[in-house]
Amino acid sequence: MEKVTDYIVRDPEIETHLKEIGGRIKTVLDGTGYGFALLIFSFGPEGNMFYCSNAERQTMCDAMREFIAKNEPN
Repeated sequence: MEKVTDYIVRDPEIETHLKEIGGRIKTVLDGTGYGFALLIFSFGPEGNMFYCSNAERQTMCDAMREFIAKNEPN
């Protein structure tokens, strides 16, 4: 897979919001055995995407691939 290098890696304001929202989700889900991934993105061809999760990156990516495979239109 080709590594993308022309995108914004950090946005302090977005990171602050993600940490706050992610902390709330984590609190609700603690002890349930569920993981979460929160994706936010700007609309448009030059958009950015950010995420937070309580899972390790590989676990989150695997779960997202499974979700896409099950839900992508034919």
